[in-house]
Amino acid sequence: MSKFFFILLLLVAQLIRAPISLLLIVLRPFFPALKARIDFERKNSVEEECRSFKKDQLKADYCFEVSSEGELEQVRPLLEYFLAKNKRIELLFASPSVESKCQKMARDYKDQIRIFRVPLATHLFLFQTAHQFISAPKIIFCRYDFFPELLILKYFGKKCILVSGAAGKKPSWFKSQVYQLFQIIVAANAKEAQIFIEREQIDSKKVLSFDFRIPRIFERADGAESLLSSPAVGALQSYLSFLRTRSRRSTLILGSAWESDLVVFASPEWKSALKKGEIHLLVVPHDLNAKALTSMKEHLSQLFPEVPVCEISAGQNQWESTKEGIVILNWRGILCELYTLFDLVYIGGGFGRSIHSVLEPFLCGAKVFCGPRIHRSTEFDYVEGVAPGEIQLLNNADSFYTLFKEKAATVPDESIRTKLKGESSLQMKTVLSEIESC
Repeated sequence: MSKFFFILLLLVAQLIRAPISLLLIVLRPFFPALKARIDFERKNSVEEECRSFKKDQLKADYCFEVSSEGELEQVRPLLEYFLAKNKRIELLFASPSVESKCQKMARDYKDQIRIFRVPLATHLFLFQTAHQFISAPKIIFCRYDFFPELLILKYFGKKCILVSGAAGKKPSWFKSQVYQLFQIIVAANAKEAQIFIEREQIDSKKVLSFDFRIPRIFERADGAESLLSSPAVGALQSYLSFLRTRSRRSTLILGSAWESDLVVFASPEWKSALKKGEIHLLVVPHDLNAKALTSMKEHLSQLFPEVPVCEISAGQNQWESTKEGIVILNWRGILCELYTLFDLVYIGGGFGRSIHSVLEPFLCGAKVFCGPRIHRSTEFDYVEGVAPGEIQLLNNADSFYTLFKEKAATVPDESIRTKLKGESSLQMKTVLSEIESC
């Protein structure tokens, strides 16, 4: 009976989408955000990269659905594997934040990739539906974006696969029904795999455990020295040289930092250590717009009035080696590589909504600190499971300095990363084999 109601729900969702989309299009002139979304989706009709393979009497091998940049990075190893095998790929995405990367991939592989913006506001209008676009027999979902117009394709003969799956701590009737649609579920970690099997009652033969970001991060770590020495980051070279001259135990990077994270520096020990130059602090904010950067800089100056705060921006070398102080880095796309230069990393978000990626700094060789908001992070569970001594949860912000000094007394365990790298390579082969054969 539950299955019947679920299918009925998907059908109803399709029926009401048309009048809702029509209403949104009518209201478009009055709401700037809605106008921007509809204009974004209209590009499907005019960009050559969005031309369906069907129009050329061709058929894709795999269709990927990603929400935003994070999901694209998670499935990138899969994409690269299939592209290397000369497979055709349909890449669906929902967020404008990942648009430029999807466009670049489509242009780099113009004969193999077609892209499509999920028409959330214009479904059935502007001649846009996923059903019209998708030709691949297999649809690979990433994480937890389950759009009804994609799910219903299961009943039109498509095979559905979920990767980086996270069932979550709270059960959901809708998601429980969705999980039954998948031929294969690749859980984000072993803990999530058990939830799929035990709570969601998914056949254990259908459930695997693997995080596709692991080989991707190792790949970026291996290429870090090359990238950080390239002309693309030329303006950073003097600062990077300074970092390399310091003891890795006396430097700290705040990755994906928010102002709320600065609460961990309230203790007077930090003021003294930074003033004397005993510890050097690099802050890489999550939000890089001008207003947020100015606010971050002002907050740091208030916390440490006797410590100079310097901003380094892409294309502008503003680093003065005689003024160590605190550095705010306004530079996109190199944070993962920067982690390889540090033994100690604080990851932001834990005193706000939720922590950001702790997997990147861990796999890049650093010990990791983060705030208490970890409820949305399968990465924290993973790192704590494989290397509990390499990650530290700060329930009390005032304890950071003491914990920092304790962790700085020992070096990260490189053997753990070496083992994980070898295991991930073998696991990747198993997962790929299952996806190809299903």
